[in-house]
Amino acid sequence: MKRIFPFALALALSALAQSTLGVDPPVLLKEAKPGEILTHTLRVYNVGTRTVRVRVSLGDWTYDPMGKIQFLPVGSLKESASPWATFAPPEFLLEAKQNRALTYTLTVPANAAPGTHWGILFLEAEDPNPPPGVPLATFRVRMAHVFYVNVPPLRTSGRITGIVPSAPQGPQDPYRFAVQYQNTGNTAQKLAGRFEVREASGRKVAEVEIEEVVVLPGQVRILPITLVGPLPAGTYTALAILNYGDPAKDVAADLPFALRTALAPPPAPPQENKGGSP
Repeated sequence: MKRIFPFALALALSALAQSTLGVDPPVLLKEAKPGEILTHTLRVYNVGTRTVRVRVSLGDWTYDPMGKIQFLPVGSLKESASPWATFAPPEFLLEAKQNRALTYTLTVPANAAPGTHWGILFLEAEDPNPPPGVPLATFRVRMAHVFYVNVPPLRTSGRITGIVPSAPQGPQDPYRFAVQYQNTGNTAQKLAGRFEVREASGRKVAEVEIEEVVVLPGQVRILPITLVGPLPAGTYTALAILNYGDPAKDVAADLPFALRTALAPPPAPPQENKGGSP
């Protein structure tokens, strides 16, 4: 069973790196017992054309129910692994087109609770010699390396706590639903699935893929669903089917709903103008 999903979170953090700074790997997952010491070395890259000063710091992060990432001070979360981390060096110059190693150590406490613990290393780069009269913040960029530590025993479980419908307000509007899911285990999960619409006979008449998301231990995630036509008016059942990483087990919930007017198909994409002037 895959316990974690490095690439999903790496994508969520990619907005931090609108610049020349890079880090490899962006995410680390390790399993460790209480009292164990883990050491890992990153490679930090400057692919730009100017020397930068890189400052390293620690933090916590989490998601809100809609999936928006939130950054917090070290130790804000009871599952935080950031207080376990030490690193060197805390600051260094990195010349253009160069890279260097950054080593950090995670010391798992002897009384560490079972489950997933996580933290983040921020790498903030700035121009050490900005042009006169230009605010220094103009040259600052931030990249991140996320680390997870799984402390056994791990327990994976979850449930759908509800499906909330939102009927269309106009003939061209979609029918929207919000699937509410709760991670009831102690380990971070990769959650994906599908949303089906079925007639009274059980025949499936529509399906929407639910893209893969991260759900942290104990947290609730709201999965927005947009249902478009063509779909005639009638009585249907919405069925949400989710998988949290166990290939042998899904969780599901259903909701009967009525479609009072036919659901219109999505608007056609605009056509490209391949000719000359109109």
